[in-house]
Amino acid sequence: MIFKKKPEPEVEPVENETENPFIDAANELAEMENNGELPEDFSLAEAVKDGTFAALLQEFEPRAAVRIYAAEQRAAHAEEAVKTRMSEQARSRSALPKSQRGDRAAAASPDYMSMSREAFSALEQQYKNAAHNGKRVHI
Repeated sequence: MIFKKKPEPEVEPVENETENPFIDAANELAEMENNGELPEDFSLAEAVKDGTFAALLQEFEPRAAVRIYAAEQRAAHAEEAVKTRMSEQARSRSALPKSQRGDRAAAASPDYMSMSREAFSALEQQYKNAAHNGKRVHI
């Protein structure tokens, strides 16, 4: 079942006796809405509640203000989507099992040829003691 957007009531242009930029902008926005010239993802009812849109209307023509505001809203939504996706990736990566081995290098085997007589005797004594205590000796 496809849901259709409920049509918003048509906005009547305001008659102005004196020249007022706010009324002119409101009339142009109402005309754009009635003619379907607003971007698809643009809600005029929400935009007029935002002070940023009001500031854009003071600085630019209404058509330009609508395009700028819509672009800023899309960029903000895209930024939020990226932040959400990045945090989900970080969460999923932290849930992966971690290596138990670590990144340590393996201990090098002793170089018997370059050992001093005292060091060799001490190592030999360690092996004898380990064997005497029933421990397995790896050479």
